[in-house]
Amino acid sequence: MSTEPILAVKKLKKYYPLKGNWFSGKKSYLKAVDGVSFDVYPGETLGVVGESGCGKSTMARTILRLQEATAGEVYYQNYNVLQLAPDGLRKIRQNMQMIFQDPYSSLNPRFTVEQIIVEPLIIHKWKTATERRQRVEELITTVGLTKRHLKRYPHEFSGGQRQRIGIARALALNPQLVVCDEPVSALDVSIQSQVLNLLKKLQIELALTYVFIAHDLSVVKHISNRIAVMYLGRIVEIAQSEQLYDSPRHPYTQALLAAIPEPNPRLRRPRTLLRGEVPSPAKPPSGCRFHPRCPYRTEVCSSTEPLPQQAAPGHTVSCHHYKQL
Repeated sequence: MSTEPILAVKKLKKYYPLKGNWFSGKKSYLKAVDGVSFDVYPGETLGVVGESGCGKSTMARTILRLQEATAGEVYYQNYNVLQLAPDGLRKIRQNMQMIFQDPYSSLNPRFTVEQIIVEPLIIHKWKTATERRQRVEELITTVGLTKRHLKRYPHEFSGGQRQRIGIARALALNPQLVVCDEPVSALDVSIQSQVLNLLKKLQIELALTYVFIAHDLSVVKHISNRIAVMYLGRIVEIAQSEQLYDSPRHPYTQALLAAIPEPNPRLRRPRTLLRGEVPSPAKPPSGCRFHPRCPYRTEVCSSTEPLPQQAAPGHTVSCHHYKQL
């Protein structure tokens, strides 16, 4: 694996303005992503997990500039994506693509499959019409469908087939980095494994790099080299996949792992029960954002924000008491 990251995210923030107090005149913001930093290396899969509403999808869209960031930096091969002019952004987007969560709403219902897949090739003026047609036929067979599907419309397919069409569209321009925004969460369990195996197969064949977003840790473990755990707009722990599962150091990560169903009813493992509700990102708690729900909290947790610390080589955690956990 290369020592230089293909993607470097530094202190990324995305705030949404809320209606201010008319009397005070103060503006308030919903802090969906609040200071996220991580690197992704060529050929690897970085999994990003967390509860619904923690900012995973917003972070993905902000990285690709489908939404404009409030602050921070996003470097793709030393290009700051957030500062690129429209022409530069158009060129670099050939190498950065996205697979969307919902295979139903992400495909234009008025386009045939052929029109959906060829659209990015036309936008980027990719070669001739004949070569584009050949490329579309190659892509549809690559994702496990056939040429006879090209003249059909999205409503004629199952959810798994639609997601395969979305994958084909994402691969049309031969990208190097693909952001997968919960690509299997809307699919049946039996179909999830097929799509995951397809993504792993394509990664090997096409030398792809993935940022794989999900809320299911068992799914992320199946496909990821490293895993970042996100809570209320921030990354609280990041480590190699096996290391995170074998030795989680943040209480939130421990609670997520304990919630994974155990298929063997005879096996009993300790559960970490979290009390209370997830705080609002419009009014995040002071200090450690997890402290209102943490069973190990002390006074320092509510007053001082924990900085990322290295618990082991390649294992970073933001917790005041990680050494005792």
